[in-house]
Amino acid sequence: MAAYDILSSKGQGQVTTATDMSNPREDHQLPRTLKESAPSWFGRVGVSILLIAIPVAYIALVTMVAYLNNKEQSSFGDDVLEALQVASTLWPISFAAVAGPCLKTLALHRAEKGSSIESLEFLLTSQTTVAALKNLFTIRHIPAWSIGIALVWCLSPLGGQAAVRSLHLQPISSVTEVPALYYLGSNISDYNFFYNGTGGDTGVFVGASTMASFISDFRSAILTSFYMPDTLVSHANGSTDGFDSAIAALGGTLQAARLGQRDLWRNVRIPFLELLPGYDPHDPSSWVPVPSDMVVPYASFLGIPIRGGSFNRAGNSTLTVHAHYQTLSCKRIRNATDWLSDGSTKLVYHNQPSSDPPQHMYPGTGNGAHPNLFLDIVNNTGAREHLTNYLYPVVDLEPESKLQLVIAGMCYGDNANLGQPHWTFQICDISTSYVDIQVACTRFSPSESLTCQVVRVRHSPGFPTAGNLTAVSSRPTMNGIIWELPFATASHHPAEPSMLEMYLIDPTLVFRRMTPVTYNIRPACFANVSLDVFGARMATALNTAIMAMYNSSVLTGGDGISLKDRNRMWHTSTATWTEFIESRYVMQKAWFSVSLASTLVLLCLSLVNVVIRCIIKAPDFLDGVAGLTRDSQYIRVPQEGSGMSGSDRLQMIKGTKVRICDVDPDSDVGRIALTTKTDSPKLDWRRTYR
Repeated sequence: MAAYDILSSKGQGQVTTATDMSNPREDHQLPRTLKESAPSWFGRVGVSILLIAIPVAYIALVTMVAYLNNKEQSSFGDDVLEALQVASTLWPISFAAVAGPCLKTLALHRAEKGSSIESLEFLLTSQTTVAALKNLFTIRHIPAWSIGIALVWCLSPLGGQAAVRSLHLQPISSVTEVPALYYLGSNISDYNFFYNGTGGDTGVFVGASTMASFISDFRSAILTSFYMPDTLVSHANGSTDGFDSAIAALGGTLQAARLGQRDLWRNVRIPFLELLPGYDPHDPSSWVPVPSDMVVPYASFLGIPIRGGSFNRAGNSTLTVHAHYQTLSCKRIRNATDWLSDGSTKLVYHNQPSSDPPQHMYPGTGNGAHPNLFLDIVNNTGAREHLTNYLYPVVDLEPESKLQLVIAGMCYGDNANLGQPHWTFQICDISTSYVDIQVACTRFSPSESLTCQVVRVRHSPGFPTAGNLTAVSSRPTMNGIIWELPFATASHHPAEPSMLEMYLIDPTLVFRRMTPVTYNIRPACFANVSLDVFGARMATALNTAIMAMYNSSVLTGGDGISLKDRNRMWHTSTATWTEFIESRYVMQKAWFSVSLASTLVLLCLSLVNVVIRCIIKAPDFLDGVAGLTRDSQYIRVPQEGSGMSGSDRLQMIKGTKVRICDVDPDSDVGRIALTTKTDSPKLDWRRTYR
């Protein structure tokens, strides 16, 4: 190989100052061949070969992802998921570590073969995704291949995201149909099982002996229901001043909402469909979702007993239950004196002369309580149509008229009557709302209880929207509730409000009865309660009394959870039980394809880098500032060793001081250059430079 002359020539405009800047040993250094000046083969290619390990490692990881697809969860798979998290973070760094040197190698190869400055500029400066995209706009007349390089750089952020998204752990669910039972149903005639003694539970109001045995259970169920914490916010939103304070006392809106979903014995409560947000009276059979983030109005303080529908392990179940409840549409009578006058027949139960005031009347021996209001039925054709029969109709035949409930009492001293005692009469039409409710239950672990709530509700198709036949359209049921409900929560001290009376006036004050806050509350004075709110509250109390007739063992869960040997009071249903039996690794094909493509591109770049490095003969002086000192008339450094790479040359001149300044200060027009003359004048905004 011929030797290269590396001495500078003045005829070519070069400054021959090597003798001045170098030591005697360097001055006598003889020119060397390119092979002698160049680094060893491993020095030129070794680092590039080592970079192949990066895509190889990612290929191994991609192979593991493909292997784990649809495999059950394992410690190995979990380790791979963690490795993907790390790989996603390291991917942009790894990509730049391979792609950057490859582009510099391409630039050196093109410079050796001959290339335009703009091509070299693009290859050398496109070392990141942002830099490559920026060069597309800042370097004009770029070749078409530069767009491909910019697209390759886009794999840097995309490949990292693809790696972490290519595999995830997915629970695999199993769905099973499970039998379930619920107590009573949509048909009013189901209540006949309380009275006919054939295949049902014994009703509390069947007769005097039975009533004596079960009346305490009935009263206890009502009284206990009123003592539930969520009674404070029942039908109170927007109608009482203390609602927000009651919500705070219960632990916030979400906690108050959870408290209302079930009764004390975990029976699921029925939402008051007509009062739910989203209910459309023009489309009553559409499902209405029951909000879980707000206090929902419920039709009763007692819920529907449900048995079965789940397993004793973690999972979810859903089932549909058919039910009904009573609604009230009320009006007030201002002057009701004639309703209670001697000889009046406007009422069914309180039309007989008595030494006791109507609100204290009780057939037989009373329980010692002194309620301030009484219940009755308007004595009209509707009452006779509903209450003539002992039992309910065997077939749910609709009466032609509504049964009308009377809620009346002596009000002492409200502002509406200038403080004068007077009778208050609210007359309410009783209707029946037939509903389908979808119940969702969850058990988080085998050791935890099953938690159920109603998630949506609708009017039952094929049933009246507001039926005339009611759950109290039977003489024994009506007789029992008319007399018992006012007394169940009443005080034994005269003129003190009962829990029912306080609830009708202001639910937030139910637990503050007979405290200074409620001393001025006048029982049976409802002038400040709107009729809609009064009707909703009274309907909830009425439905609670109706459901308190249920078998006490069933209502409280004392009957157990077995589905066998149940009587005709129970109705069958089918629950859909869903549980997660295992978890499997699932590969996202789209993201996996991107990850695989990115890894293969990275492998190709590393191989191309090695191959071209083996071909190139030119010294690599394009990779640093040391290359800028070659053959420059403004840089006074030793110029021998033109066959050296930039890194080798740097070791020789690394202590040299350079500066960007005016290299022609004596001329009218200056010149800016990188020079070793560090004492040259600094740049001036006002000076002209060529």
